[in-house]
Amino acid sequence: MSFSLEEGWLILFLLGTYHGVNPGMGWLFAVARGMQEKRTSAVLSTLPPIALGHVVAIALAIGLAAALEVVISVRLLQALVALFLIGLGIYLLIRNRHPRWGGMQVGFRD
Repeated sequence: MSFSLEEGWLILFLLGTYHGVNPGMGWLFAVARGMQEKRTSAVLSTLPPIALGHVVAIALAIGLAAALEVVISVRLLQALVALFLIGLGIYLLIRNRHPRWGGMQVGFRD
């Protein structure tokens, strides 16, 4: 499947929009920190590290995909990633307990 440049930018924009409005993507933690500390500045100071973390994660994913593309075909890579994500989704759906490693008491580092 190939996309034109305009279609690629539209898809990237839509993914970015979804990423921005999805509460699991970081802004919820910024708001929680602001509510804990009762300061708007706590929310604003949390946003740059969240953005930096997203940039690093995207750069690592692109780097890994580029490195794997040298070894295996793009189609196989797409299929493997799709199967992994589907499997992870099914696992999380059937799992009955909440993760123990997280909580809503967040600090700047979190």
